[in-house]
Amino acid sequence: MDIRQLRTFVTVAQLSSVTKAAEALHITQPAVSGQLKALEDELQVRLLSRTTSSVTLTQSGQALLARAEQAIEAFGSFTNLARSLRGQIDGQFRLGVVMLDPSALRLGQLLQGMVQHHPALRIDVQVGRTSWLLDALRSAEIDGALLVCKTRPPGTRILLLDEMIFRLVIPASWGPDYDGSSLDQLAHVPWIRVAPRSGHREILQDILKDSHIRPVETVEADHEQLMRTLVAAGVGVGLMRDDLAHQARAASELNFFGDHKATTRLVFAYDEGRAGDQAIQVVLGMLADIWNIEAPGAVSSATASRELSP
Repeated sequence: MDIRQLRTFVTVAQLSSVTKAAEALHITQPAVSGQLKALEDELQVRLLSRTTSSVTLTQSGQALLARAEQAIEAFGSFTNLARSLRGQIDGQFRLGVVMLDPSALRLGQLLQGMVQHHPALRIDVQVGRTSWLLDALRSAEIDGALLVCKTRPPGTRILLLDEMIFRLVIPASWGPDYDGSSLDQLAHVPWIRVAPRSGHREILQDILKDSHIRPVETVEADHEQLMRTLVAAGVGVGLMRDDLAHQARAASELNFFGDHKATTRLVFAYDEGRAGDQAIQVVLGMLADIWNIEAPGAVSSATASRELSP
């Protein structure tokens, strides 16, 4: 038994789907099925009941799920403690990145600085959904993550880099009938679905909090360039970063739906147990320089104001 098998079991249980679990874990569906079978064979316990359309926990699976989650978290804590005790960069830094335009994240500047100043450090960049980034941080599968969120994820420390505005956009082909005067106009048209447990979901909830509509969600899209393409094609209502939305409107691909928008935050998040880790400190210092913000570790009201509430 290894930690990957436990993580696969937990992910399938949470998503109730082998297909979605494979996507979230960045592995193939046969690999997911193989890890589940190996785990069940070793335990000699059936954990999941699978049909052609769904995956559900067996009674034994339900009993073991919480323990599996605890084991993953304990493994992450063990790994992080071992690294902090070592007190030095071990040659690899695994950076998780949310699915936004890398230039908006200033990712190129960060990686160029790390390569230039720490040539012995091997950097592994992994792009994924917010939900995967948070789970991977908890289980120590990545060392830090650039993501968008309104609240500080539990068990992490964060450095606030910038604020971002996202707005509702509609296909240009829909014409003037949708003038943005009321969200009720969008009650019966298709929406492009945003992922659960994501910064985009938080933003959408903020925009819709004073309305009574429940979006008719269709195609799911996390990557913002895919969102732009789908809105331009007339698939449905979308949620888009303000800068990108202005570019797309200038290209006559879409229209703003009134002034319906909300603000979120771009942060660098890492496990709170790794605050003293040398590699984390290197990344924090570089991000502070790139974003022209106060260097982490300085005690000041400016630094304190950059901490998000839990």
